[in-house]
Amino acid sequence: MESLIPFFHPRSVALIGVSTKTGLQAYNILEQVLAGGYRGRIYPVNPRGGTILGLPVYRTVSEIPETPDLAVISTPRTAVPDVVRECTAKGIKAIIIITQGFADADEWGKQMQQELLETVRDNRTRIVGPNTIGVVNLYENLNTSFIGFLRQKADTAMICQSGIFLVGAADFTGGIGLGVDIGNAADVDFTETLAYLGQQPQVKVINLHMEGLKNGRRFMEVARRVSRVKPVLCLKTGCSESGARAASSHSGSLAGDDNVFSAAFKQCGIIRVRDVEEMRYLNKTFLTYSSMPGRRVAVVTISGGAGIMAVDACSNCKLEVAQFSEKTRQKLAAVFPGWMEVNNPADIWPAGMARGYLEVLELTLDAVLDDPGVDAVLVISPAYLDPEEDPRLDISPIINGIAARYPDKPLALWIFGGYRRELAARLEKENRVVVYPSPERAMASLAALYRYLHAIKNQTSPSPPLFSDMQMDQIGAILDKARQAGHKTINEEALEIIRACGIPVLPSRVAQSAEEAVKIAGALGYPVVMKIVSPQISHKSDVGGVKVNLTGAQAVAEAYAQIVDTVSARAPHAAIKGVLIQPYRPGGVEVILGSKRDPSFGPVLVFGLGGIYTELFRDVSFAIAPVDRDQALAMIRETRSYRLLQGYRGQLPADMEALVECLLRLGQLVTQWPEIMEMDINPLLAGPQGAVAVDARITIE
Repeated sequence: MESLIPFFHPRSVALIGVSTKTGLQAYNILEQVLAGGYRGRIYPVNPRGGTILGLPVYRTVSEIPETPDLAVISTPRTAVPDVVRECTAKGIKAIIIITQGFADADEWGKQMQQELLETVRDNRTRIVGPNTIGVVNLYENLNTSFIGFLRQKADTAMICQSGIFLVGAADFTGGIGLGVDIGNAADVDFTETLAYLGQQPQVKVINLHMEGLKNGRRFMEVARRVSRVKPVLCLKTGCSESGARAASSHSGSLAGDDNVFSAAFKQCGIIRVRDVEEMRYLNKTFLTYSSMPGRRVAVVTISGGAGIMAVDACSNCKLEVAQFSEKTRQKLAAVFPGWMEVNNPADIWPAGMARGYLEVLELTLDAVLDDPGVDAVLVISPAYLDPEEDPRLDISPIINGIAARYPDKPLALWIFGGYRRELAARLEKENRVVVYPSPERAMASLAALYRYLHAIKNQTSPSPPLFSDMQMDQIGAILDKARQAGHKTINEEALEIIRACGIPVLPSRVAQSAEEAVKIAGALGYPVVMKIVSPQISHKSDVGGVKVNLTGAQAVAEAYAQIVDTVSARAPHAAIKGVLIQPYRPGGVEVILGSKRDPSFGPVLVFGLGGIYTELFRDVSFAIAPVDRDQALAMIRETRSYRLLQGYRGQLPADMEALVECLLRLGQLVTQWPEIMEMDINPLLAGPQGAVAVDARITIE
């Protein structure tokens, strides 16, 4: 990470291709660097020479009298490769390429970007960009943006793929300390920048704006380490499901790119934000509050209706509505009207009208925060009038005084009214409380704070088990045979792979005539299930290729003929290889276990409701493979079908340990065999006696 130091802490900077124009709409980097107050040495470079803003201009990089720590290139794209060669010849080890038109553009641009990487490959020079505005370090008054922006310092950091998140940091994160726009991420990427910023003591919160990611597994390793030390928030954009619609299997359809990123973020401790407002308020939350003992929240309000809104938000965010102790109830009852029941939310308006609002507010907050059954408080208060005109309307001295007395319990506020901004500025001046725009935003922020402090900070690295009884030779032989035959899809043989993996499989045999079907059914034992066998048909029931609960020889013979005739008519292109016969096992819950290989994160596990309704209800969860026991169990619990597995309306609960082991074995299988691109075990029957795979399908590379 030492190679990143010159980007954030350069003692000297070369600005190559700097414009000779200055003033409004000149977009002159030199002008912005000077306006920011950078105190290092600056070397403008332009073939015309002369002076700009009082500084001598060098015609080439070679004319600069020293080797600058950092070079910022903003020439036309065709000149960039030669300029990079000049920089490396000069010994410059850190280069920012502002210029667009490389991998973000046409084929020629992609070739030039590759050429840049080849130029720096052997001399330890690093590149940020191309297509970037570079870096911001407001601790040292450095920014390489060509756009003027509000340079509001805060103990936050930003890694982004769009410069708007640096120049707009005052809005998006409430300010910034360190930041980098990695642009095309040709060289310096998310992973090493996150590792670097994670070690900077001034930075308290790290923010990411991410469009895409290379080498997701390496990123997860770093993120897991950094997120234990400080919160990492990510706004992931480009969440289209177009890739999912193009997938050929259930798992591929369900595990679209966005689901994969969400699963990866969850596993490595990154808090995903959905919009810039959420990003802003989570930054304020983490910069303000350092503790939250539990999830029990009290609401102190001037409106009963607003209090109910807050309680609803509390429940929706999986926080708890605190129950006041008897001591707290007595303190409040002493000032509340006799007709009013003391409860949470605590409506203080009637008492405030009678005894004075500020006095009742202070007494109530002191009593509630002193309650050991309360972990955080949300205050709902108005700002109808200007606190500047009448200090008696200013609640900020009371709020900040109370917050100082109880620093371990977040005191949050929802303020509304025409003077909300003025009162919020007074309240937040001492950085003890946060004023939120709604009770929903307040509760969501407190929930994120609790989750970070009690789950993410204490997370441990996963330890997936390694099963030694998996028959690797048999699995390899089946995959090799399919590959040599040119098959991309494995249907019936997929069950053999599943069995060799150690997952229980329902017995099955393939019949190629009605007579053979009757013999096999008799050997397996009635009742039986019959399914079409064809490499071109994956979803068998869609073409009439499934018959269930057949109880005799005549029924089996008739079913064979019906299946073949129906499938031949509905799928005339399909080559029919026979009919698969299995014992019919009613009961249990049909679930799907699957996997899809993601280009960045590798194999992704899928678990959810199985059978013919898998894609209709989409009740699924995801995890990057392999997983440990706790992660596998968490996948199961995330789904709505978990209630079915627990035993619903008198049904016996499924064997959860058997399900967990199936997920663990599947994770090991798809991790050790990278040629498996997608696979489904659907359905897997989960019941009290264990789990058994009924059908499976594998797509190989």
